[in-house]
Amino acid sequence: MTSILTNTSAMNAVALMRASAKDLTRYQNQASSGLRIGSASDNAAYWSISTTMKSDAKAIGAAKDAIALGSAKTDTAYAGIESAISIVSEFKAKLVAATEAGVDKSKVQGELDQLAQQAVSISSSASFNGQNWLSTDIADIYDTAQTSTSVVSGFVRDDTGVRVTTVPIDLSKISLFNTTGGGALQKDDRSTGTIGGLRYTDAFTYGGGSIQKFTFNGPLVFTDNTTAITFDMVLDADDPSTTASPGSGTAVSVTINRSLVDQVYPSLNGVISTRDQFAGVMRAALAPVGAQFSTVSGTTDGYALLSAETSGLPGSSIQVTSVNSTLASGSTGGLTTTGTDYGDRPKLISFFDGPFNVHTSAVLYLPVTVNGTSTTVSINRQDVDNALGTADGVISSADDLVTVLNAAMTAQNVGVKASNQGTHILYEIDDTVHPEAGSKTSFGIGPASDNLGVLPDFNLLDVDITSSSANLDYYLSGVESMLGKLTTAGSTLGSLQKRNSIQDQFASNLLDSINSGVSRLIDADMEEVSAKLAAEQVRQQLVLNSLAIANSSPQTVLSLFQ
Repeated sequence: MTSILTNTSAMNAVALMRASAKDLTRYQNQASSGLRIGSASDNAAYWSISTTMKSDAKAIGAAKDAIALGSAKTDTAYAGIESAISIVSEFKAKLVAATEAGVDKSKVQGELDQLAQQAVSISSSASFNGQNWLSTDIADIYDTAQTSTSVVSGFVRDDTGVRVTTVPIDLSKISLFNTTGGGALQKDDRSTGTIGGLRYTDAFTYGGGSIQKFTFNGPLVFTDNTTAITFDMVLDADDPSTTASPGSGTAVSVTINRSLVDQVYPSLNGVISTRDQFAGVMRAALAPVGAQFSTVSGTTDGYALLSAETSGLPGSSIQVTSVNSTLASGSTGGLTTTGTDYGDRPKLISFFDGPFNVHTSAVLYLPVTVNGTSTTVSINRQDVDNALGTADGVISSADDLVTVLNAAMTAQNVGVKASNQGTHILYEIDDTVHPEAGSKTSFGIGPASDNLGVLPDFNLLDVDITSSSANLDYYLSGVESMLGKLTTAGSTLGSLQKRNSIQDQFASNLLDSINSGVSRLIDADMEEVSAKLAAEQVRQQLVLNSLAIANSSPQTVLSLFQ
């Protein structure tokens, strides 16, 4: 049916034209922008994801720049450390050369001064963007809260949100010169020096057994068992002057008669003519009672009696009593009654060589061995202050050291007592803890150490080998410690360089991945867009043609009224 009021064909053609125009505009926009999704109306989900990831990509790019900045700081500091190691190594070589006899130390000192100043120059120059890790101004370089800094290592989005990651850096391990001290080339205030002489104390000794000496007289003629020499002994009593609760020891009796002589020397017919013959008989007589016979070297008639220390008692002593002889000559072989000889406990000494400070981070270790049992006595800053009633950890005298040692050894039940003897410090075994005495006792002490190692207690700039009191070994030890700190600093920075390099490469790869992922979501496929754009152009032309045909139908109806 043909209507002059409604041209259905034209209406359909116009609708197709609108759709074609819309699609043509969309493909033209995609072709011109290169984006399949240019706004939220194109695809809200993909647009949201792409917008967030683009923002993250910018942040990662900024973090990458920050990593590069941190790498530049690290590289600058590392270059300074490498140069400092070279200088201090040369400094050490000059010190070694100065130990040679005949070397002009004033000329060597001039070279040392120049090397030290060069180290200062390197430290001051190792600055990047106004930041210098080698020349610092830290109030307390031993306080990690004040020495901590960081460099950016990356940008992370996780379940907790968005954050920037950093790498911590401890400037106390890198600084060469700090305004308040403590740099790698300066005195380390944590140094305990020689620990009052105990760092170089390494002594060990045994206690001395009890002994009584005699001179043989003979000959001794034993006709039968009615002829005998008898005596008593008290063995292993405690010395009342050195033992709080002394034991009385063990009493034993000894008899030498014809039967014993014949048992040892059947061919002598009961006649003992020499000390060495007497030795054989006495050893046979003493073995069952816990005593020993010993000849005195360098003599033909000297001999001694000793406790064998087999009584089970802790003491070590010998006393000869009630000596009696029924021989015709009345001879006792030189035996006489004696007082008591007590075996002693070993003693050791050390020499206090100057004050030192126990830093809050320091722990002192002193090995002590008593009768084969070893204990390491540990002492920290709090122990020092508690013992001395102070708050600075300073041990300023031998008396202070004795007080601190006694407090620590008592607290740790070591069983050793120290006392200041004026010229030295004396160490003795405490009999209330270790009651043993004599040759069964042993005692060792030192060398002391600490958890920080040997640290320099002078500045590189203060080295003066021309002074009459200059100790080159002391300087060499300190410079070696400085080299150790520099090596640690170089290792720290080298590890940071490696991490920065890896993180920078990761950031680059991450940016590429993000850009690629965003591209897949929103970028237009230009080949597809081009084909669709051409198709829409053809479609639009066909729609125009069909609209023209649709508009020609009313003209036919109009011609019927002409």
